Amino acid sequence: MVRERIRWPLVVERARQIVDGYAPLKVTLRQVMYRLAAEGVLPHTPPMYRRLSSQLAQARREAPSPI
Repeated sequence: MVRERIRWPLVVERARQIVDGYAPLKVTLRQVMYRLAAEGVLPHTPPMYRRLSSQLAQARREAPSPI
């Protein structure tokens, strides 16, 4: 079985959509991971959870700050 390469910008955007869908409630990284895994976007593995955490932290740091 050949694995498709993960397109992190698309994963980060989908994670953003998931978080926005919970507003005004807060959502945990674990909840986002479960949703992405259920949708088949990411495999549900500990290394992938850590990588998602890293990618989303980087996206938060790079996001423009709200006024």
